[in-house]
Amino acid sequence: MINYDLVRTYYYDPPISHPHRVPSDEELIARYERDRYDDCILRGGDPVAEGLGPHGSMIGGPGKPTTVHSTTPERTTLLDPLPLAWWDYPRARLRILPPGGPSAADGYLDDLCRVHLAGVLNRPTGPYLAQLFRSTDPLDADLDTMRHLFGAISAPGFYRLRTDGGVSLYEMARALHGTRTRRAALVRWINRYARRPQLGTGVDE
Repeated sequence: MINYDLVRTYYYDPPISHPHRVPSDEELIARYERDRYDDCILRGGDPVAEGLGPHGSMIGGPGKPTTVHSTTPERTTLLDPLPLAWWDYPRARLRILPPGGPSAADGYLDDLCRVHLAGVLNRPTGPYLAQLFRSTDPLDADLDTMRHLFGAISAPGFYRLRTDGGVSLYEMARALHGTRTRRAALVRWINRYARRPQLGTGVDE
């Protein structure tokens, strides 16, 4: 359950961002509302008339116009993945092959390429996409291809890279870092499996 007292606190006094800490839902909602307020100012709008920030009920309290969000802020506000080293443990480096083995994994990746990279010049095949995930030093053009994929793929399709595509969690996280992808639906999920190296804590299966 969202603590809206904390949302109001974080709106005015956001916690210091740190790469080793995942922001709470309350922080993300406050960040989303601040962004809406700032965007309104930048486009020459009137935050008072639009009921944004302190001029809306969520931050301003009773008596203000009702705050309406067109999305779920805590699930759509951009997030940074935790540091790559947090996936450098044996289970996260494990590649899980689907029934059917490598050919089935290549088939899943090939389907992703056909669906999400149809307009990309020199569209990769499934086996080539698998090589991109395994590459420690991909070319800029290859990073652009993966960036395009991460921008288009559905969240369930991304999750299935692990179970149906033969891609390890470490390789998925490395690709997110390399492409600077911050899509909340992808980052929230993979951050669940991050493990702080120093303490050996985190979520595992």
